[in-house]
Order: sequence, then C-alpha cells, then structure tokens
Amino acid sequence: METCMDADRLYQQDPKLKKSDVEMLAMWSKQQRHFPRVEEVQIALALHACFYSVEQAKSCLDNYLTIRGMCPQLFANGNPDKDPALKMAMSVNGFAILPDKTKEGYTVLLTRLIDPNPDRYNPQVGSKVFDMLVLRHIHLVGPGNGLVVIIDMKGGVFGHLTKINLGELKKFLIYLQTAMPIRLMAVHFINVVPFMDKIMAAIRPFISKDMFLKLIIHANNDNLFKYIPKEMLPEEYGGRAQSVDLLFEKCKQLIYDSLTFFEFQDTMITDESKRIGPRKNADSLFGFDGSFRKLAVD
Repeated sequence: METCMDADRLYQQDPKLKKSDVEMLAMWSKQQRHFPRVEEVQIALALHACFYSVEQAKSCLDNYLTIRGMCPQLFANGNPDKDPALKMAMSVNGFAILPDKTKEGYTVLLTRLIDPNPDRYNPQVGSKVFDMLVLRHIHLVGPGNGLVVIIDMKGGVFGHLTKINLGELKKFLIYLQTAMPIRLMAVHFINVVPFMDKIMAAIRPFISKDMFLKLIIHANNDNLFKYIPKEMLPEEYGGRAQSVDLLFEKCKQLIYDSLTFFEFQDTMITDESKRIGPRKNADSLFGFDGSFRKLAVD
C-alpha cells in the first residue's frame, strides 16, 4: 500500500517484532475467507500492539476488520469535504500529536476543545477524528513504544456530557480496547470538569480493570509533568513545542492530505457472508442491540 510506511522500517524500529511471526499471520489472514487482503504493515502493527502475541494479534485483526464494518457511522467515510459532521468535528475538537516522544518512547496526543459550544459538539464524530489521526500516524511513521493521550477538559460544560450516546460510546471503547492496533499506555485528564464523576460512571461499565487503571485524573498541571516532561508540551503549557493552534492545523492538514489512506481503510472490513462458522453481529460483538440513545443524567 503506497500510502503507508514500508514494513521493513517497522522491523528496524522494533527489533522484537519478528518478520517470521508477521509472515505466519499473513498466511493465516489469507485463509480467513471473510477478510479483505491485509497488508504486511497492518499485520505488523497489530502484532506490535499485542506485544508480539500471535494469537492476540489474530483476535485484534479480526475485531478491527469486523467492528469497522459493523459501525460505519464511527469509522467510514473519512473525507471531511463529503461529511459535514466530520468537518464540523475537526473545528470543534482539536487534536495534536506532539513532535517529541517521552523517554519511554511513547507518542503523545493532546486533545482539547477549540469551540466550547456544546450545540456543535458531537463526541461520536470526535472519536472518529481521533481514530483517523492515530491510524494515519502509526501507518506513516510507526507506533513508537505506545500511545499516551492528554485530554484537556478546559471549556467543558454539562451540556457536553448530555451529548454522549451510550451505545456508540460502548462500541468505540470496545474497539479501542480490543481492535485498534495501538498500545494505549495512559490517558491523562487535566483541567478537570466538576462533573468528572459522571463521566467516569459512563465509561466504567465499558472498560476493563486494566484500562480503568490507565485513566489518570490530575488536580493540576504540575502533577501531569511527573508523567510527561513539561518541555515536550506546547508553549501554552509552558513547553517548547509549537502552539496548540499550529499543531492542531498540522494534524487537520494531515487528514486532508491522507484521503487515499482513508478510502483504503473503508475497504478494510469483513464480509460476514463468507465467515466460516457463526457470523458476528452487534449482539455478539457488543452484548446488546445498540438501542441505547443518550446518557441519562440527573
């Protein structure tokens, strides 16, 4: 796939990643009649995300292709010019991949509201922008040793919380934990909103204990600096990186420059009619029929 890095670069970046294991997985993927053609770099990223477990990588790949096919509203059509909701989300939710990695080799993604108006906020489409940007980054330059996310909640109000659709939230969190080919190492919350307890209550039923322990809530930014060096951060946070506005624009431009990649991603879905054994559906994947509407709040 011309829009991705060469898999050999991944092997160079990570000596623990064995080409022989990737070849074994490639052979297995060709035997899955319900799979599209999966590229070597995609298999290598899944194996890396699963800390080199071949069996876990099989599950990751199957979940990735299946969930993306089952949930086009969350993952398909990554062209902002053809999707007004996506274009709006990119002007409401700012995402920036910081230029430097942590000493552990982790990539850091910072997100915060650009437009605090809750009427324009759509968390489901915002999660789509997150997915698009992270996937593009890891396919373009590699995954590093893992991903750390900083969520700056400045500007958040109670009206944002009421926009959460529980059904879509559950689907995305299951995808994040079982299918997305990344090592999510930590999620840091800063400038926390007063209703953080309600947000955690919404998230908690849909994540594993291990994932829950990766969520770190900070009372002040100085506590964040114990995990993320201050100098890595944008100038608004006292760091040496460019301003968040410039970094947001770079990430937005990356999406516009990568439309061919997102078109390719739309083909990366299973054909359930060809699956050997029981076909998968929303009940088998998510444990419910997707009938939840919105988060009920007091």
